Amino acid sequence: MNSTKQLGDLIIRINKVLNLSVERELKPYGIGMGQLQILMLFFANTQGTYSQTELVKILDVDKGNISRNVMKLVDKAYLEQDPHNIRAYKLSNKGSLLKEEIVTSFVKINDSMTYGIKDDELSQTLTVMSRISKNLEENL
Repeated sequence: MNSTKQLGDLIIRINKVLNLSVERELKPYGIGMGQLQILMLFFANTQGTYSQTELVKILDVDKGNISRNVMKLVDKAYLEQDPHNIRAYKLSNKGSLLKEEIVTSFVKINDSMTYGIKDDELSQTLTVMSRISKNLEENL
């Protein structure tokens, strides 16, 4: 087996296991990967508001998925309508509290993923993986 195929297989396996780990951590909150993507945007800008149209453009996801996921997040009270703009949403108080819990979960996953890897090894891996990502993006 050549090293390129091994690398591709390893990346696919890591992606699968990482997704399963994230899904397991999100399950108690009733959040799926699509909803997480939206929440991460709000977590990065906790005072920000976004309309569904803005979320479609920023996240490059179709409007139907954005609409369904925003409604699920509103139903769970993680997002709420902005009182100053009925077309926009903002992170609710419950959503703000969720940020800390989600970040803690991600730190746990990261610590598990990088356990036993030396700093120089991790740095080299990040350099190589960044280059792989850049190469893939350039060929889209």
